[in-house]
Amino acid sequence: MTGLVRRSTAVIAILVVAGIVGVLVVGSTAPSPIGAQPDPAAPSGDAAADPAPSPKPGADVDLGFQLSAHHSDRAGRAIAVMDRLQRAGARWVRVDVGWQTLQPTGPGPFDQWYVDLLDDVFAGARERGLKVIVSLWLSPSWATTGGSPYAPPDDVGDYADAIAAAARRWGADVAAWEVWNEPNFPVFFEGADPATYTRLLCAAYPAVKRYDDSPVVFGGLMYNDDGWLRQAYEAGARDCFDVLATHPYVGPSDAPPDTPAVGAVWRLTHTPAVRAVMEEWGDADKQMWITELGWSSGPDSAGNPWDRAVTPRQQAAYLGAAVRLVRTRYPYVGPIIWYRDVDGPTDIYQDGFGLLRPDLRPKPALRALRDAARRH
Repeated sequence: MTGLVRRSTAVIAILVVAGIVGVLVVGSTAPSPIGAQPDPAAPSGDAAADPAPSPKPGADVDLGFQLSAHHSDRAGRAIAVMDRLQRAGARWVRVDVGWQTLQPTGPGPFDQWYVDLLDDVFAGARERGLKVIVSLWLSPSWATTGGSPYAPPDDVGDYADAIAAAARRWGADVAAWEVWNEPNFPVFFEGADPATYTRLLCAAYPAVKRYDDSPVVFGGLMYNDDGWLRQAYEAGARDCFDVLATHPYVGPSDAPPDTPAVGAVWRLTHTPAVRAVMEEWGDADKQMWITELGWSSGPDSAGNPWDRAVTPRQQAAYLGAAVRLVRTRYPYVGPIIWYRDVDGPTDIYQDGFGLLRPDLRPKPALRALRDAARRH
């Protein structure tokens, strides 16, 4: 009976956190970037018309999606979603994994029910040829002084031990390990301190590599936050990751993907400023990945410019235009992950980012993903 209670409590925690992520992941308010720099000179001409530069040999330019259908105690819905999106041309799936759910009561073995769920999800991805990005975040209450899941652990070794155990168990099924989610956003990483995140990243990197040589991913940063990235480099992050990830949502949130950056981190077109920091620190050989990007077709949220919805047709058009822009202008960007798989259950802005409706019927954006996958 104790196991059933713990499992039910953990499922509730997953659903609550999933709801919080849906509300906050795209930023209901504008961030306060640290030291953002003017944008490097942009190429002339329209992105859709310019010839695409050749990607680096072996570069992975496939598309993928953020999975939310695994926020449950059964994998059936997640597998049905992966089926539909893989048939539409998706080749990557990003899966958020809660450290607090893996080890709710202390360091040691993972909770078996959650292991079983993730085993089923990863097996479903493998059988469909989907490459998995695991984003491991959310601290257990025992690992932080205040007990908040968004606080960095008091001892980064605890996180390192957890991600090492995950790599040991699932390394064969995971193509990349992303350390935390939006660590430059104080709601998701309390304090949003670049040096604190760097300590976490540099503890996690060798821990993963003991069991798996898959890439370790920095981030993903909320927006194209070049100033915060520079501070992380200054704190020693350079040798602690293989790929840099950003979440280049556009603000205001109904603006098209090619909206000029004008030095603002909340623009997709600010990507070259992030790249310039990487090059400044000698990391030109590392790829950037976009591990979240999207527009919501849900209704507006009380007129907030950061929660302005687009129509389903606009959502589809923006998906195609964003992929064309990235593939044309930014050959150093690898996979692009759309946020997210399925619309949420409520009729609010934050639940409108999906490629599928709640009953798994396709939205126009799914057709746009299919067309973009075929084209690129």
